[in-house]
Amino acid sequence: MRAIWFLIKFVMILALALVGAMFALRNDHGLSVDFILVRSPEMSLGLWLLVFLAAGAIMGILASSLILGSYRRKLARFKKGIKK
Repeated sequence: MRAIWFLIKFVMILALALVGAMFALRNDHGLSVDFILVRSPEMSLGLWLLVFLAAGAIMGILASSLILGSYRRKLARFKKGIKK
């Protein structure tokens, strides 16, 4: 059963990677992003979109892990209070 789940996850990750690669290849217009103080090098539009998607996903995971850590600490204090 564990091997089947591993295979399903592998196929899903591979499919997402292929879709991302196709997306980057189809959106090949050059684009330079102008941040407030820095101008980025020119890269394809699809690559920029994938970079910003990945950055947003990572920031979302970090933000949710901070909130979950706070809830876990509160739960541990609550369980400790019940045992006494």
